Amino acid sequence: MEPDIDELRKNYERLDNERIIRLATEEATELRPEALELLKQIIKERGLSPVVGKAIDVQFKAIDEKTLLGYCELLRQLPCPSCNSVDEKLNGNIIATVSGGYYFENVKIACPTCLDRAYFRSNLSIALTGWWRLPGLFNTPRALRFNKKMKKFDHVEEASEPLKQFVSGQAGRIELNRNSPEGLLDILLYPR
Repeated sequence: MEPDIDELRKNYERLDNERIIRLATEEATELRPEALELLKQIIKERGLSPVVGKAIDVQFKAIDEKTLLGYCELLRQLPCPSCNSVDEKLNGNIIATVSGGYYFENVKIACPTCLDRAYFRSNLSIALTGWWRLPGLFNTPRALRFNKKMKKFDHVEEASEPLKQFVSGQAGRIELNRNSPEGLLDILLYPR
């Protein structure tokens, strides 16, 4: 049974501002309508930045291509989260790994040089340890083939599809931190 509006208010009032902002920028789409309206009201009552409200709205709108590419460019201009270099624009790609014999795919956002290194390290790990368990015998070749195919996209000039997917999932946080390079870098270092 879901809490009624009075219980929700009590719960929200117990949360600190940081948790309220996180709820607004990352979890707003999971809230039922009356909980969302109450959250907006709490944000106003606490005098939090209007940008927090805008970050909520961004999550409910279909992001047009121009806005999506604008968000991508905000992230692409940051220093690389792996090496801190600003020599190349960041991009994103998907890297397959095998751990405990099981296959996983993870998005990596970094400069093209660090993306190349990430593929090398992943492939080395897969080749050395991926086959140790029975599922790994099947997943090791699968991951190595996938990485070989995806590595070709490390040096594309425009924003990659994995970067666009990452950005669309982080739109609320990006909007909140639009004018904060530290906040944007935090999104890359600690995606949620």
